[in-house]
Amino acid sequence: MCLELDLSLSEAKNETNSPQGTPRIIERSPRNLIGEARMAFDAGLLISCLTVLVTIPDVCSNLIDSGIKDGQRDWCTKYLGLPDVPVVDSIDRSREQSRDHIERTMSALTREDNFTAFDFCQLRNAVLHTGSSVVDGAGAKYSPFHSIGIQACDDDSQLVIGYGVTSSSVTNGVEGDCRIKITLNLTALLARMEKGAARFLNEYPDLDREKGKWDYLTLGIVDFRAPTR
Repeated sequence: MCLELDLSLSEAKNETNSPQGTPRIIERSPRNLIGEARMAFDAGLLISCLTVLVTIPDVCSNLIDSGIKDGQRDWCTKYLGLPDVPVVDSIDRSREQSRDHIERTMSALTREDNFTAFDFCQLRNAVLHTGSSVVDGAGAKYSPFHSIGIQACDDDSQLVIGYGVTSSSVTNGVEGDCRIKITLNLTALLARMEKGAARFLNEYPDLDREKGKWDYLTLGIVDFRAPTR
């Protein structure tokens, strides 16, 4: 069954039944997050779109159970269909590698499903913590990629656009300054996230809300601006 998610933002009203904008509370719910990601994409705000997209698995998994250590990764596997194990058995991110090892790594990466839930988590970290595509830090040991590039295409059928490696010859079959890269299609990532969010909300309709431990007044973003439509 193909699920479609209604991404239209709610016409929220305040307690005095005032129209939208005077004021309205916008909850950071899964439906609102994916809706704003789509709106940003359609408006050409691709950085904003990507930034919102990479937060959605973490938000949804925390709504289920914030105590699950690998909740974000498990959500990506279940709802985005990303593999739950690294494609490469022996991840070597050292800048000097033998040509044979580079060839084995690239051979593994060119197989089907070469972007995993582990890699998505590293994309999230790179986007949110450094505002870049560079995979670094402690979590990098779970991904073979030194960078995860992003492009926006017209077609949303293919998530992985390409991959490659750059290096410089050193000696005796060893390559220096080795960097392995994958490039993703933002259009396809958005489409996949929309379908994943729809499946999630179909399974957990009561979780289409913002998670909070305090009173209602601390939830969401309050918009006091005058209505524009």
